[in-house]
Amino acid sequence: MMDDVRVYGDVHGLSQKDFDEMKDEIPFNKIVYKDELLSVDYEGHYIDIDDFLEELVKRLPKTAWAKVDFIDHVDWQMTRHEIIEGKLSSRQINIDAVLEPTKNEAGQR
Repeated sequence: MMDDVRVYGDVHGLSQKDFDEMKDEIPFNKIVYKDELLSVDYEGHYIDIDDFLEELVKRLPKTAWAKVDFIDHVDWQMTRHEIIEGKLSSRQINIDAVLEPTKNEAGQR
């Protein structure tokens, strides 16, 4: 059975101190942090990432940025969350447009 959601992304410019303070609250099962770059990945049942995103907005300096893609396999939707210059924006992305090119290439010789 397919997982309900897949969430992945990168956060650039998160300080070691801020990572240490928030790492226990990060809702993802794969977390890699090195040199102010946090990479997160999750596949499984639905999770709420709003608190995580809001915490990042509070902590990230203006020069930092983040992009987290949330794919809902049940509703077949993708939401891209971005933090740029301290502001969080979220928008729906056509999931077929994102995944379609790889589907087509798989069958070609």
